[in-house]
Amino acid sequence: MAAADGDGSKKRAPAIIKLAVQWDNKQPVLYDFDQKQPLAAIVRAMCQRWGIQNADRYAFKHLDTNTYITEKNRQNLANGAILKLALSPAIEARDTFDRLREAPATDTQIMRGLALMCKDVSFACEFAACGGLKTLAQRIEERSEVLVEHSQLGAALTALQELVDNGGSVWGELSANLVAKICSYAVSSNPDPVIMSKSLSILESVVASSNNASLISVVRDKVTVEDIAKHLQQTGDLDRKVNALGVLNALMSRASISERQDLHKNACGFRVREALFTTVVNQKAAVQVEMAQQLHLFQAHQLSLVANRMQSRFDPENKVHMVSLQALPQSVFPDEYSTLSRRPTMVKDGPGLAGASIWKKLGFVNSNPALDFNEVPPGVLALECLVFFARSHQEDCNKFLLDNMARRETHQCPFARSGIVLTKLLCEILHVGEVASEVATNYLPIFYSTEYFFEEFFSICIQLLNKTWREMGAGVVDFEKVIAVVRKQIAEVLKLNPRNMADLKKSLWDMTYSRIISIIEEEKEKVEDVTTRAKPVVELRDRIKPQIVELVKKQRLLHLTEGALFHTFTNRGRQQRANWCCRLSPNHRVLHWNTPDDNCTHVLALEELPKKVAVSDIRELMCGRDKVPNPVKSQQFQFALRMAESDMTLDFVAEDDKQYAMWIDGLRVLLNQPMENASEDIEMLLNMDMKLRLLDVENAPIPDQPPKIPPDPPNLDFYYKDR
Repeated sequence: MAAADGDGSKKRAPAIIKLAVQWDNKQPVLYDFDQKQPLAAIVRAMCQRWGIQNADRYAFKHLDTNTYITEKNRQNLANGAILKLALSPAIEARDTFDRLREAPATDTQIMRGLALMCKDVSFACEFAACGGLKTLAQRIEERSEVLVEHSQLGAALTALQELVDNGGSVWGELSANLVAKICSYAVSSNPDPVIMSKSLSILESVVASSNNASLISVVRDKVTVEDIAKHLQQTGDLDRKVNALGVLNALMSRASISERQDLHKNACGFRVREALFTTVVNQKAAVQVEMAQQLHLFQAHQLSLVANRMQSRFDPENKVHMVSLQALPQSVFPDEYSTLSRRPTMVKDGPGLAGASIWKKLGFVNSNPALDFNEVPPGVLALECLVFFARSHQEDCNKFLLDNMARRETHQCPFARSGIVLTKLLCEILHVGEVASEVATNYLPIFYSTEYFFEEFFSICIQLLNKTWREMGAGVVDFEKVIAVVRKQIAEVLKLNPRNMADLKKSLWDMTYSRIISIIEEEKEKVEDVTTRAKPVVELRDRIKPQIVELVKKQRLLHLTEGALFHTFTNRGRQQRANWCCRLSPNHRVLHWNTPDDNCTHVLALEELPKKVAVSDIRELMCGRDKVPNPVKSQQFQFALRMAESDMTLDFVAEDDKQYAMWIDGLRVLLNQPMENASEDIEMLLNMDMKLRLLDVENAPIPDQPPKIPPDPPNLDFYYKDR
């Protein structure tokens, strides 16, 4: 690590950390901790100072966090830290393992202590190497009643989860009997929230992370959708709900298409969506990140069932498809359909289909309507949506058709064609069929307000399409234009996050065609200005652009000097409560930060940030999860700094893409590298500056080419005559 002095010259940072070391509750002694000296040598020196034999049995622990100091994390030590000399992870793990085997099940201290110690990676790895996972699993499996009686089961489950997560083990190593036992805890009426939450969290990990099909089968058989619904219906205990929904999402992600359909039916039967809407989505309190991630996954899994129908073509040999197709005219024109069905001479292009005239009235392109559903997407999903609208919203469907029958044929909105194209449009807007992101937090509240979300959404949007068609005075030739406007209307309303279908319909009805035109015009004004196309203006832009770039660089550096908080994450990519702070010094020469153990709630002052590194000592900026040395699972906005004179890295996980772009650009400016994410800001400021400069020539024509220079005069014999 290095720092810079006042005149900008490089100055080697001291490799000595001023800290205190404590042993056996004695008064701590001050010690100069040499970062270049091997850790084992420092431990031996401290043991000699106190006359302790067998120095290889000892190691340093951080007094505040009770975690072992290793060669990997020693760089995080700061001046003023207090260490304690303790048994090494290997010795501590062996002693704990022996005590766990010999201690009676009624010993309340051993299990609680183990749950705390397993949070340390060094201890967890050594304890797992001793066979601790097998012993702990056996105790939970064979003596669970005693553990419950002495209030140890929650600590035992916590220790099990921490041991697998931090000890390098895999969830597939657990026995089927143990998983079945944990399933019984998850579905029991035990009031202990720790037991319930930990049981569900472990089962989620078993299903999501294990490749052991037998264990997944145990969870699927023992934990039903009804059991999960009970957890979601209870009030309070958000962790329990997050873990319960996590189990359901994990089961859906590992299930086949048929199994996922069964889970969907059971979820509908036990009103899982209704429970989530009532106890989570429709509450005034903001939804936490972990719950939002689970809501996103549940929505994606449910919509994946729609994707199967979206990719299925109409099959004339499929009786279900034929019945659905016949149901459409039967629901809309029951009398006419009944008459035609009794006249075989009117049946055309397929057995059991009504005459061509009725399909034309319904707005099909082909005389054989089955051909209209051959395109995928939307496939037979469009047919199912049209039938749902005709049956469940018969009055609105009749109004749609009657409204168009009153118009000239060239200005009628084709019902079937509109429904088919609209279904495909909705699939694109809702990202149906796309792979769900495990870290995304975006979800639609209206999805949880009804069990038949896609069909109800379609029923409202097809009425909107007809309304917009009428407002635009459109004809058949304007079909694509109307669809483009409807897409914009739906996209704008979804940004408002309507809570239920009634709010959705009201917002869509307020988003009139004239309002959409205004929005489009406003967007055009922001991104395009006709005057900027003239050659003199382009030359002027090129002349002032370097000034704007320098201004944006200053803004990026100012953002770094203001500092920011960064989250820490577990190995599984879940966000922890501990935050850490980093900011740039006002002279842009030194980065200051603290450790995650400080758990910041706001950006700290420079004086409160003990660790620092000179910008001149930064060797490399690494961006992206694929390039950083210590990637965090499922986190997208990651970057790291590698130092020049050591292998130390400073790892960041930005909260969002905005924070990521700001810090990446700011660090690139410090390292004399071009910015990557500043093009939008540069363009915006450049456009504003150009508009201000061109105010004096507003409404004046600007030539594309400069005027021609007149030829030289025939002679230079001229003079000025004073009158």
